[in-house]
Amino acid sequence: MDIVSSQSLVAGITTISAITFSDGSFELGDIVESFKEVCCWISGRLPENKILRALTIGAGTVVTLRMIPFVFRNTSFFKNCEIQSRYFHRSTFHPDLIKIKDDLLGCLRNGTHELPLVNDELVLLELNIGGGTNINYYPDGCRLLATDYWEDAKTYLDQNFPDDEEEHRIKLDRFLVTVPERLISIPDSSVSGIICFYSLCCACNPNLALYEMKRVLKPGGKIFFLEHIREPKTFSRRWFAQVNFALQMMLWDCSFIHVNTALDCAQFSKVIYNRIDLRLLGQRFKLKGPFVALEPHCYGYAVK
Repeated sequence: MDIVSSQSLVAGITTISAITFSDGSFELGDIVESFKEVCCWISGRLPENKILRALTIGAGTVVTLRMIPFVFRNTSFFKNCEIQSRYFHRSTFHPDLIKIKDDLLGCLRNGTHELPLVNDELVLLELNIGGGTNINYYPDGCRLLATDYWEDAKTYLDQNFPDDEEEHRIKLDRFLVTVPERLISIPDSSVSGIICFYSLCCACNPNLALYEMKRVLKPGGKIFFLEHIREPKTFSRRWFAQVNFALQMMLWDCSFIHVNTALDCAQFSKVIYNRIDLRLLGQRFKLKGPFVALEPHCYGYAVK
């Protein structure tokens, strides 16, 4: 496109250069004029009452601003946000999260898990495994099933299971590209334990996801869960952050749910549920705002 003139004045102050596009069909000045006409049309249909008018304008401005991530979701900035969100959901660097994982999965490493065996094997299923940051907790000789809806995760996971090694401490049985609520290729009662870290939030139907997990578990098997949750305190700082950034999280395949309610609906024989608020600010993430919404967490395990 070519700059051809500098004539249009916007709001009596700003000079806008008229830009002619390659096909010569329209100029930037024409776009500005059309935008002003649309604004006038909207203004003519607003309520006459000043209070209602102000509320309508305010609500419309908020909705418009919140649509920015959707409109520009393919730009480099929002792509970077998506990468940070994906990294958060598939890796752990926060000291409090590492302690929680030690408490939850330490029984696997030291052999005190009391999980049922499948054909004399310990079979573990990890959802949204990413690059496999949790495999250090798994005992020698166990068989691992892995899923992730992010196809590129297999590339990073293969680095932990290189083909040139004759024997592996852990056997990677299968990698499935799927979401937690679609485990149809895994037979009933065929898994000893499930590691469900930041997986329910990406499920379109968390209740169905828990139903599928319960189906594939053997009786006595456990789901070890670690999830960020909906903030229970209305009008708190984290509650406002979740409301404010709900659209961004949805674009990153993430949502805020009541995990305790979903676990109750699944009717497990035993549920150990703990809640904690993490301070994510000041950590590795550059995008501070949206990650305030991820601070409320829950963790524990559920027994079939």
